[in-house]
Amino acid sequence: MLAIELKFPAMRYHANPWGRNVNEGEVEWPPSPYRLLRALIDVWKRRRPDWSEDRFLPVMHLLSGSPSFHLPRATTGHIRTFQSSNQEDPSAKQKIFDAFVATENSARVLVGLAHEAPGSAAEDLDDLLSELNFLGRSESWVKARLSDIADDTEWNCLPVGNGSDPGYDTQVQVACLMLRADYAGLKLPEPCTWPGAACLTTHDLLQKGWSRAPAIQWHTYGIKAGMINHIQPKQRQTGYQPSVRCVKYALSSPVLPHVKETVNFADKIRRHVMGIHRNVKGGDPGLISTRFSGKDRDGTPLHDHGHAFYLPIDEDHDSRIDHLVIRVKEPFDGSELLALDRLSSVWQSGSKPDIRLVLTEMAETAETVQSDAWVSATPFVTARHYRAGRGSYEQWLSGEIFQECKFHSLPIPMSVDWIPWTLTGSRPLRWMQFMRGKKDERPFRGHGCILRFEKPVSGPFALGARCHYGLGLFMPMPEAL
Repeated sequence: MLAIELKFPAMRYHANPWGRNVNEGEVEWPPSPYRLLRALIDVWKRRRPDWSEDRFLPVMHLLSGSPSFHLPRATTGHIRTFQSSNQEDPSAKQKIFDAFVATENSARVLVGLAHEAPGSAAEDLDDLLSELNFLGRSESWVKARLSDIADDTEWNCLPVGNGSDPGYDTQVQVACLMLRADYAGLKLPEPCTWPGAACLTTHDLLQKGWSRAPAIQWHTYGIKAGMINHIQPKQRQTGYQPSVRCVKYALSSPVLPHVKETVNFADKIRRHVMGIHRNVKGGDPGLISTRFSGKDRDGTPLHDHGHAFYLPIDEDHDSRIDHLVIRVKEPFDGSELLALDRLSSVWQSGSKPDIRLVLTEMAETAETVQSDAWVSATPFVTARHYRAGRGSYEQWLSGEIFQECKFHSLPIPMSVDWIPWTLTGSRPLRWMQFMRGKKDERPFRGHGCILRFEKPVSGPFALGARCHYGLGLFMPMPEAL
């Protein structure tokens, strides 16, 4: 199998993902095939200007599609510098982020090509690679060559669904080159050749009024556990252990998740935290915290509500999730706190930008408010079924609420008033519009209500099935209502 070998002599790879501003501090990893192609086009035009476009097309073909990757262990980082803003005031500086991936000495990246090399395409590709001296930003030195790789090479970064398994816990969006046949089927506003599309700059796209580079095809890749940001924690020498039962994050992204996606977002956070904790524990899946997973070592779900609640919250009432609370009954241990501290971002599907999570609070108890009236922010669902002879359906539902309040050590409400839609948010949403179960799970029936208590109680709180994923979340009744 043919593969491109990339080595970084300075042990750093500097590049921000396509479509992301450099000051977002995000780094592209693995190196995208689309970036590599554009670098080789630059080499072709400057170093081999006598080559015709027909000679270069087989090289493009080799780089198209979704190749496999072998990645070395790596750690992300960034440098902040303050550069002159070209103003008279010498103190006027502009903060610049330089994000990078750090690798070990002599580490190499292998890009396994998905196609056979026709004619002299392999020799031409190797020739162009030999002339490549940096990839990404100019300080990102590279040595590149084409090599034959053994069939038993471990590909630890693969397209999701293409032989990847749950051990590939980190998912990233990788900019790949669209296949020539797929590109030929595109209906573009104006003609543009396949090589020409790969040469378009952001300025060209803006002038043409195009929202995206037409030759890019985004693929979701999974990276094997322990290959990125794998740091073995040092053992604490002191006996001090902070008593933290609640952590809170602020969410930042150009596109925040909608409250309708609460249960899906909470489940995604849970899986990501479990993956981080597995890395903290040396990569052993058997040591993942049962409080993060909600299951015992045998895989049996826990029922005492001692495991973590993942509560996405919309604090500014714009129907977008802007905060996340993770809380437990007993304090987190040191490895769990380390995993929560490393929770810094989570990916979104559908080519949406990643969500950055900023840790804003680590507290012994959750920040609470007192109120005697609470209203559903997400649908209350129950796994039990209504049977005739148990009173009316609403009476049965109210009984489910009473039972849940007992489970969560809350007093029995004086009244339960059922409502057909949300009373908070930018506009009313019916409960059926929410996701009411985890992915690939049959959705439960959803309902909403207003709970009134004899005395003020503390919250927010969540009741019912999937309450550990943010369903059945009750927020204080707005004063205007």
